[in-house]
Amino acid sequence: MPAMMSPSGRPVAEAAFPAAGCTLDVRPGQSRRSRPRVTGKARQEPVPCVLLLSRSSDAELDAVGRLAGKVGVSVARIDSDELSAVDLLVDPDRRAVRLDGTWLAPTITWIRHFSAQAIESEGSAARDLFRRESWQAVASQLAAVSEVVMDHRRPGLLEQRSVARRRRIATPRTVITTDPGRSRQLLGTQRVVVKAVDQHFVEAAPGRLTGFFPAVVGDQEPLSASRPGIPVIVQEYVEHDAELRVFYIDGEVLGLEVGKETPADLWLAADRVKVRYLDVPGPIVWAAKSLAADFKLRFGAFDFLLRDGAPVFLEVNPDGDWCWAEEKAGTARITIAVARMLCRLHAQARARELPAGYRRSESFNLIRFLSSG
Repeated sequence: MPAMMSPSGRPVAEAAFPAAGCTLDVRPGQSRRSRPRVTGKARQEPVPCVLLLSRSSDAELDAVGRLAGKVGVSVARIDSDELSAVDLLVDPDRRAVRLDGTWLAPTITWIRHFSAQAIESEGSAARDLFRRESWQAVASQLAAVSEVVMDHRRPGLLEQRSVARRRRIATPRTVITTDPGRSRQLLGTQRVVVKAVDQHFVEAAPGRLTGFFPAVVGDQEPLSASRPGIPVIVQEYVEHDAELRVFYIDGEVLGLEVGKETPADLWLAADRVKVRYLDVPGPIVWAAKSLAADFKLRFGAFDFLLRDGAPVFLEVNPDGDWCWAEEKAGTARITIAVARMLCRLHAQARARELPAGYRRSESFNLIRFLSSG
């Protein structure tokens, strides 16, 4: 989430990982946005809606929700850092949810940055843990009342790499190790990339995200020799012509070329990052669509390197952010495409609820309206 900053407005450097980390404050009080949880009038009959689960600082869902609302698609929001006043009832028999007094019939549930770690403590360690695990369980079980569920669970990097190799898509040579100092000989290269095995942000305190970012380590730079240490991923550094952030949006593929000096620049030196929109090369379109199908993704942010016209797959993030890149590239194509996807899935879900032979009249085509920008 590159757009979020620490309380002072600047990232706070950490020294716990090969790349400098930072702490981002994303508590609700730091957010500049105010947004109702439910759009639409409260009533007893369930309102067909798109249900978004994230946290209050999610700029991407703010933008997408506004677009969907403009074309008449009801949107409801549950943020993991604003749960203390949430009144929730889930009725699986009716496939309905009552949220703050309004009955909803979720057509799509999209779970992005929703994390129970964002729930503030109330003083009892056991009760806090019970509350957090209970809310996380609720989020994961909303599939029982939703026509379509998009969640933020993602396969690990080794699984991603294995699937890519079965598709004959190039990937960097990779190891996981508690002793990075010994990895160079095994990988057969002196220049390597070191990164976290899981997420590069951890939430040690609610709303405060500490980053442990990837680092490119050259042949003259030492790798940690302390062992046993924290398991990390070490990859060979791949020489390349371009680095691409490619968004797969339910069959549509949009891409951006990203230029930066170090991987951590996205968070620690955003002014050095350059982004431009581009027509995605055919081989990368094929690779993104193939991998999205294998991982059963409707949305994913893919990182590719382009080397001699061929893709090198790095990883996919099913809840990857895009507003920061759109702002730098001067485009809103990804936001529009995501809103278009949600409206289309919403319309399809509603159509499945209609009696056979019945056609809903519409004064205008929602998808065409969003496509026009």
